[in-house]
Amino acid sequence: MIGHRECVQAKDALEDVHRRFAQHQQEYMAVLDGDQLIGLCARRQVGMTLGARFGFAMYSRRAIRDMMLPAATRICVDDPLAGVLNQVFTRPDDFFFDDVLLVDAAGAFLGLIFARTLVRLQHSLLQNNVRELETKQTEINAKNQEMEHDLRLASEIQQALLPQQFPQFPAGATPENGCLQFYHRYQASGTVSGDFFHVFPLPPHRVGIFICDVMGHGVRSAFVTAMLRTLVQELGHWGDNPGELLTRVNAELKAILQSTGELIYATGFFLILDVVTGRVRFAKAGHPDPVWLRAAAGVAEPLACPAKIRGAAIGLFEGSRYGTAEATLAPQDSLFFFTDGLVELFNAQGEEFGERRLARELLQHREEALPPAMDAILAGALAFAEDHQFADDVCFVGLKLNRLAHPGETGASLPEAQIKTALV
Repeated sequence: MIGHRECVQAKDALEDVHRRFAQHQQEYMAVLDGDQLIGLCARRQVGMTLGARFGFAMYSRRAIRDMMLPAATRICVDDPLAGVLNQVFTRPDDFFFDDVLLVDAAGAFLGLIFARTLVRLQHSLLQNNVRELETKQTEINAKNQEMEHDLRLASEIQQALLPQQFPQFPAGATPENGCLQFYHRYQASGTVSGDFFHVFPLPPHRVGIFICDVMGHGVRSAFVTAMLRTLVQELGHWGDNPGELLTRVNAELKAILQSTGELIYATGFFLILDVVTGRVRFAKAGHPDPVWLRAAAGVAEPLACPAKIRGAAIGLFEGSRYGTAEATLAPQDSLFFFTDGLVELFNAQGEEFGERRLARELLQHREEALPPAMDAILAGALAFAEDHQFADDVCFVGLKLNRLAHPGETGASLPEAQIKTALV
């Protein structure tokens, strides 16, 4: 990198230095005192001094040590290149193109480096960095595309795990003339969701409903929802005792996740409805209470578990136990299950949409069918929110008991394979 090694002694007169400059094309020379480097002198400064009026006569015999540049950049062969470039290219404009003095580790003068050489070096390094960045960006883009593909696949699988058909009584009935109506809205805040619900038939004339909300967002939360669905299905023989089912799901999930060393939990609500009697049995694990719309009374209220039998979120404590509560639905009553992403919305005044407002909205739309009523509530919640969007995953499930089934009206109009899956 050394451009030249031109130098003069500090005691040399300006006239002699000027003559030395005339012998070569360099614009700068090092100034030495014996072997010791003390500074830098410039052709322009010597020439201007001697060329001024009376300059030659007054200054020609002055020593060059009196005419050195006030600032000279000195670097050592051991200095890191990044530091050298930073030092050189942060110099003031007046000295930006001055040659750079190079010394060895002992401080002995080695030569001068042209500023343009360092500019070219920096340009070359920048080009290399750009090429490396472009290569890395290409690799990152490929990885991102792969991840996006995997996430889309995960989203499709998660959607496929949601109920594609709902149990109906009697078999072959439609939501309009059967005993039950279902409707749901499911919206992930990202590609995949930490919210989930499952609806499945239990013989001879019952239906199970499970809804959960796993902490956080993304793939990890979505994976836990799949685990919960599997556990609920595997423990389906405890369906008549929702509290015991949640107790066992909690124990299984805690055992599975314990080895991760991370805190992962999910709120959940599990309910069994007997279509012949209208009786519901349910258990709660830190989840919001469903809203019970009682048609005859014109009341919307929480379907609440007594405090003494409520349990903590699933997966939070190893020994958590959950009790089972009971209630009885009348014909035309509805239940609305939801995750907190629907109610934890705030307007510009800091007011929360909340569960009470949700209950009022449901009561206001009680005369409407489930699909338009629930769609209207979601639209109202978005309109209420300051930024008009959900910040969290949203799962909203509605169930209406059109009428009680006769004891002979049993069986669900689900494909045989899906029934078997629900009863694993």
